[in-house]
Amino acid sequence: MNRRGLTIAEVLVVIVILGILASMAIPSLQQVSSATQRTHCRNNLRQLARAAALFAIERDGRFPPGLLYGSNRNALSGDVRAWDWQTTASGHVRPGELWTYTDRGSESKVLQCPTAEHELASWTGDPTTGYNYNVAFVAAESRMPTSADAEKGAWDLVIEKANLDGMRELTLAQCHRSSTTALFGTGGRLGGVNKFMRSPVNIGAGYDTAYAGGQSFPDGRTNIAWIDGHVTTQHHAHQGQHFDDLPSWLTDSLAWPMNGFLSDDARSYDPR
Repeated sequence: MNRRGLTIAEVLVVIVILGILASMAIPSLQQVSSATQRTHCRNNLRQLARAAALFAIERDGRFPPGLLYGSNRNALSGDVRAWDWQTTASGHVRPGELWTYTDRGSESKVLQCPTAEHELASWTGDPTTGYNYNVAFVAAESRMPTSADAEKGAWDLVIEKANLDGMRELTLAQCHRSSTTALFGTGGRLGGVNKFMRSPVNIGAGYDTAYAGGQSFPDGRTNIAWIDGHVTTQHHAHQGQHFDDLPSWLTDSLAWPMNGFLSDDARSYDPR
């Protein structure tokens, strides 16, 4: 039998064809990867919403606190208890109380958004979570302790929220619009992520706090877990109704449209 090898021209044709096929396949693989990440993210958010509801049911309707400084008896103990991670006085970081109400085998699977794995955390010492929690209206939030708080416990430092007309938090029974109020989402700010969800009309803490507490829209969409437990994807990043009236040094911290709010007003954040 006569055997003939491929000519240089034939090899080049094969290489060109393989290159074309590869260029057609790579975008499809990227789309599959992005879709898988979004599905993983939505599953995590369902877990978090379910965990928060179980926590509230066991505690007379009170949601997990967003942030507490110190122990319940000693505000100056050095402990910092955020909703996602807790840091002891010795500097050891461990998952927060919500973790015990999920049914996953590793906290990283729930407390790590796959789309924010390489983002910078907004909280020194804590691993990047990528999710934020509605402390603007729903969850209790503490101020930092001072030397004058030596006789106080962590809950004595919980602030009264101007957004709640002076109340410190809302209970599950006070959430009358649970299907249209965000509880958890994928957080985003200039240069990284955040873990405290704010309203675009945030009052009390100020607009500088509000515009650092938006949602991440990395590919023009963001995932939200609502108080009633269902999870949806939103495709429009709102600037907030006061955006044009605020100085650019403040609104720049949002990095719109890569990040934004779920509504221009408080309707997506206030469940009353």
